[in-house]
Amino acid sequence: MSCHDLKKGDVLVCEECGLELKVNKACNCEEEETGACTEGGFTCCGGPMKVK
Repeated sequence: MSCHDLKKGDVLVCEECGLELKVNKACNCEEEETGACTEGGFTCCGGPMKVK
């Protein structure tokens, strides 16, 4: 999951420690766009965060 998959109001949660991150403003980059957010996901406690 990258930032372009997230919408305003989505919440990411770490299943290990319970940390939650809320999307307040959606990214406007496209997956194929040059300079797009390409990190490949959000991690916490060594694992991927999931959409709540």
